[in-house]
Amino acid sequence: MLIFKHYKYRVNMGIIMKSAIKLAAAILSITAATAAHAGVITVTPSSGLWVNPPSENSNGGSSTITNTKARSGNGSLEMTGDRTRMFGLGNPYSAASNLGLLDQLSQLTFDWALANAGTAYSPDYTPALRVTVFDKGVRSELIWEGAYNGTYGNTTLGQWYTSGVNDMFYRNVSGQGVTLNNGSQVNMSLAGWEGSSYYSDAAYISGFSVGVGSGASPAYLAFADNVTIGLNGVSTTYNFETANVPEPGSVALLGLGLLGAAAARRKRAKQ
Repeated sequence: MLIFKHYKYRVNMGIIMKSAIKLAAAILSITAATAAHAGVITVTPSSGLWVNPPSENSNGGSSTITNTKARSGNGSLEMTGDRTRMFGLGNPYSAASNLGLLDQLSQLTFDWALANAGTAYSPDYTPALRVTVFDKGVRSELIWEGAYNGTYGNTTLGQWYTSGVNDMFYRNVSGQGVTLNNGSQVNMSLAGWEGSSYYSDAAYISGFSVGVGSGASPAYLAFADNVTIGLNGVSTTYNFETANVPEPGSVALLGLGLLGAAAARRKRAKQ
């Protein structure tokens, strides 16, 4: 009977381990398929992937990765007024920084939340998302703000929102100001700007940024996370975290290890 009992346990143990391996393989398969479609890069304060130069802050403004209002993990980008910028990837001020052609930019979106607008412009004054473009030596920015995307009068403090791939951007040209047509500000989607006469086929991207526009109240407080950039056929989401978090594959392997440990404990208990 004892031999049969141990044999039965070995059979059960084999079934448990096979099930665990199948589960881990399924998780890894899903993870690989997701990664092929859209990669996620964790941005921590020490990663250097996104930076907040002191020159980009004024009157107490700042951009810092904190856990004050976590989103998709343990952190997000916390922004305060008056003015602040967090730069990503290239250098928005350098014509030598070339990340790819503007017409290869298919998506620029982010998650944002407004905690305190202070006395700035509007109670629904949102943070801004920017892509900097150089075209024939002229520098410009395409800027997303909630004012031109239906957020005013429809924003709840503290709630997270996500901008859309077809949202409107306006254009600000260095030395010229906001682009106007017959005295009215021009607002278009990224695809609209890319297909317009405002840019040539040679227009290229030098950098991206998230921040707060000039003139915000010192009491202004907002958050951003999951900046998604679709460029040159690759979609990448930059997730702001206070520290690195385990990759899904590591979680699957950890789960496999825990199942094995549980089975070993059951074996000792039956002996």
